[in-house]
Amino acid sequence: MIRPPKRSVTRFFVPLIDVLILLFCIFLLMPFVSTPSTAVPNPDSADPITGDPKSADELRQQIMDLQLKLEQARQEIDGLRTAQNNPANRMSVRVLEIDKDTGKLYYFDPDEPNPRQEVRGKDDADVLVNRQKRLAPGKDAFFLLLYPRVDSGFPTQQQITEYRRWFPVGSLGVDNPWAPVIK
Repeated sequence: MIRPPKRSVTRFFVPLIDVLILLFCIFLLMPFVSTPSTAVPNPDSADPITGDPKSADELRQQIMDLQLKLEQARQEIDGLRTAQNNPANRMSVRVLEIDKDTGKLYYFDPDEPNPRQEVRGKDDADVLVNRQKRLAPGKDAFFLLLYPRVDSGFPTQQQITEYRRWFPVGSLGVDNPWAPVIK
């Protein structure tokens, strides 16, 4: 026959668990009750890092300098965020027009006597890319091919393929009003 134990196990564990909970609560409350000695610096005490005595004026000046650096860092972070979020700040865009009668590629240059300049080949395109990078240093040069606004049959697919070879990969976009709309 099986007999129950003479003493109950719960008589031992319940007080033990109570004591452990009490100790854990004390452990959690310790940071709120005690204040470390370094929380409020004494102006007459020595610098904890170098051991040099510092006056209250030096500490105030150091706090003001650190606040100024913090504000400058925040402004720099805000500037970087706006530059990163707005692609227009990272790119220098030049519009290239395609002639409706011939399909030739042109760009507008107000500094030349004839402002409408033709891009005849890869060499002209390289000169245009380098000039655009010189005009906007630190920005990526991006060229937008503007199709004619009338359906004239130009440019041909062969011309577009040729234009794409002239410019670096990723620096050319196409504005084609006749392309099918993708939904």
